[in-house]
Amino acid sequence: MKRALRQLSLVLLLAVGAWLWTVFFPRPEVVIQRRLAKVAQLVSFAPKEGNIARVANVQRLGGYFADGLEVQLGDARLKDHTFTRREELLQACMAARQAVAALQVRFVDVQVKLGAPADHAAAELTLEANVAGEADPIYQQLRFDLVNTNGDWLITRIAAVKTLTP
Repeated sequence: MKRALRQLSLVLLLAVGAWLWTVFFPRPEVVIQRRLAKVAQLVSFAPKEGNIARVANVQRLGGYFADGLEVQLGDARLKDHTFTRREELLQACMAARQAVAALQVRFVDVQVKLGAPADHAAAELTLEANVAGEADPIYQQLRFDLVNTNGDWLITRIAAVKTLTP
C-alpha cells in the first residue's frame, strides 16, 4: 500500500514538473504563436479608442518588429504597399487608425516552422480583418519571417502569399 502510494506520488510529481516545464519554458512555436496573437490584438482597435491608447498601442506594436523590416501587402482593397522600415509601418498603422472607425484583426490557421538556424522561423497564416462599415471581411494569406534576438522573436518580413484565383 505504501509502495503504491509512493509510486503514485512520484508519477504525480513528474506530471506536475512536466507541466511546469512547459509553462515556464514553452516551445518556440508556442512563443511565436502567442506573439503573433498579441500583434493582431495591438493592430486591432475599437471605435472609441482614445488618443493616448492609440499612440501607446502603436508604439508597443513597434517592439514586435526588427529594425530591418520588409513588409509587402497586397490585395484588391489593401492595394500594394511595401514598407522597408519599422517607422514607416508604424506611421501607416497610425494613419489607418485615423482613417477607419474600428478594425478587428485575427490571425487564423497559424503554422510555425523553425528554420535551419535555430534562431530563424517562418509562420504562414490567414489574416482576417473586419473593418467597421464594410460588410465583408478581408482575408489574406501571409507569411511572417521571424528571428530570435535576445530572447524575443522579432518579425523581419511580412509578405502576402500569392494564391490562385478562379
